[in-house]
Amino acid sequence: MVGVQRDDAGLRVEVESRTPEVMGCPACGVIAHAHGRQRVELIDAPCFTAPVKLWWRKRRWLCPEPMCPVNSFMEQDPDVARPRALLTSRATSWAIGQMRRENASVQGMARQLGCTWRTLWRAVKPILEAAAADEARFAGVTSLGVDEHIVRHEALLYRMEVGDLHWLAVVAAK
Repeated sequence: MVGVQRDDAGLRVEVESRTPEVMGCPACGVIAHAHGRQRVELIDAPCFTAPVKLWWRKRRWLCPEPMCPVNSFMEQDPDVARPRALLTSRATSWAIGQMRRENASVQGMARQLGCTWRTLWRAVKPILEAAAADEARFAGVTSLGVDEHIVRHEALLYRMEVGDLHWLAVVAAK
């Protein structure tokens, strides 16, 4: 960690990874040369109810091989963030946890993170889709149940909104 600052917008944490002694080009494998650092701003999980910006000083590498299609590349660490992501992996996990445990809305979480709805949804959606497509989530499940309290509550709300058609909703809910 390089430093932490607090201002009216929240916290700003500046980090820098340790430089590996040897880095190979991801395309050709030739040993690359370090070429300075570039700061990438990411949105991190809130801390003390304040939005957090993570400034990651990423190492840039140059491939010396003239025939290689990759001239330069940036260091990547999926534990910090996916490539080209705007949110850290921790912020994405935090948001999914809030959705599951607290029934939090995407807009509410975006407000807490200090980003837009679209930015948050772009980070969360592929992870939720992959989880929904994973059939292993049903391993060990032998039966499914329905919370009668919720069904009755929803039927009551439906009855209040629809009026004369409430019996269809109640019969369907039983």
